[in-house]
Amino acid sequence: MPEQARRKDLLFSAINWSLLIFCALVWGCSYYFIKKALIGFQPGELALIRIVSAAAFLLPFVFAAFKKIPAGKYPYVIICAIAGNGLPIYLYPLAQTHISSSLTGIVNSLTPLCTYILGVIFFRLHGSGMKLAGVLLGLAGATSLVLFKPGQGFQSDGDGIYLAVALLAPVLYGINGNVLKKYLSDLPGLQLTAIMYMLLLVPSLPLLFFTGIPGKVAADEAAAGSLPYALILGIAGTAIAMSLFNILLQRTQIMFATSVSYMMPVVAVLIGVIDHEQVGWNEFLGLGLILSGVILINRRENPKPVS
Repeated sequence: MPEQARRKDLLFSAINWSLLIFCALVWGCSYYFIKKALIGFQPGELALIRIVSAAAFLLPFVFAAFKKIPAGKYPYVIICAIAGNGLPIYLYPLAQTHISSSLTGIVNSLTPLCTYILGVIFFRLHGSGMKLAGVLLGLAGATSLVLFKPGQGFQSDGDGIYLAVALLAPVLYGINGNVLKKYLSDLPGLQLTAIMYMLLLVPSLPLLFFTGIPGKVAADEAAAGSLPYALILGIAGTAIAMSLFNILLQRTQIMFATSVSYMMPVVAVLIGVIDHEQVGWNEFLGLGLILSGVILINRRENPKPVS
């Protein structure tokens, strides 16, 4: 390989890994910020603040987006806006009213597994025995989070419902990743993310005022204290990180991009330990199995320059 081409390839790979690690760090920390934001806000309120603040941050890029996104692409943009952005923003805060931030982070690591399964079934993603083994390992890890929960029964405390709520988000992320990669990979990632949040802003902004969130922040000390965490989630964890992830997904193969999800729980668990959360042995078992599964899925899916 000529030296110039080799350097170009190394630079391309370094940028991809930098994007991957940045998204993992930001999203891994986001579960902690969700926990702090829920002190002053209900899950639905937190979701509205995230959407509105993310849309406001991305507003300068909207006008260029309208020019660059063809009208025929908008059905796929709407699907990605709802599956990859709108619904998960509500699901994770709701789940964390009853399960820990570290457990939520571990559940999110099922995203590559869901992406792979949906991709093989519906999007003609190439399958293999190695990847199937990874899927089974990951599912075993997810099961261990439920069946081997120490110190309390799975059904008795109602956590099962909220764990199911959290598990729905990786499925939605899998739909989003496959649709975006197959139908929207030729569009600029930043402008694409901006238009998604403008679409979500249409119902969210009236609801923000209808539910009285501005007045609650002014009158409630807990809400005022939680507002910075909600804004960090909206700007850094939603607008910036999602824009960079969409760019990463367009630059690389889908399984490499979604492998950000198995780096996130490591960050989430470490943050949870630092924040004195109780992390059971079953969570480490589940994490280990899930990581083993997604590593097998990701094997031989190294990022390559898009021709």
